[in-house]
Amino acid sequence: MGIFSKLTTLARGAARESAEVILDANAIRVFEQEIVDVEESIQLRKQAMSEVIVTRNQIDREIESIKTIIEKREEQARALIHKDNDPDLVDEIASDIVQYEESLSELESQRNAMSKRIMAMEAALRRALTEIAQYRRDLRLARAQQISASSLARANNIPKQLSELEGTRRHIAALQTGDDDRESAWAEMEDRMDPQGLNQRHEKVSMAEQAKRKEAVLRRLEKSKA
Repeated sequence: MGIFSKLTTLARGAARESAEVILDANAIRVFEQEIVDVEESIQLRKQAMSEVIVTRNQIDREIESIKTIIEKREEQARALIHKDNDPDLVDEIASDIVQYEESLSELESQRNAMSKRIMAMEAALRRALTEIAQYRRDLRLARAQQISASSLARANNIPKQLSELEGTRRHIAALQTGDDDRESAWAEMEDRMDPQGLNQRHEKVSMAEQAKRKEAVLRRLEKSKA
């Protein structure tokens, strides 16, 4: 096999695999479109069946009309025969009745053919509707499974996401603790770098304490004097 022939075969194989991958990825969408196509065909078949029924009904009405005409013509012929009047007219009426009966027989044959056709179309439509209903159920199930699989895939990432969330929380808490530590360290550093200011604060505290004690002594003396 020549190199170009091999390359052509390889290209066909790659195209087939690519088409299969696309089909697999969109299998549910393809399945749904096929169902829609069949449903459209069923709708067209329903319309055709409706037209056949309309034609059959028209034939039924024409049959009833011819039957009515035949009955009236027979009554006319019987009346003439009963009165022994105009045999030629009776003969003409009889010829008309024969023609009407021929038309009636032809219409009845057409009606029977139409009825059989309607029954066959109805049976085919019932089977198609039953099957398409099952395919619709299969489509709903396939969609539910696809959604479940997708949700499960997301759910499997939840532990990892929670772990990452906990890590972030700890990092934030550490940052806040670090800020508090830095503030405390800064205050301690200032005290260490300014011992005189620390002594002054201690002296102020001591003087305030002495003033309180002095006031307490004076109150006690005032009470003893009384």
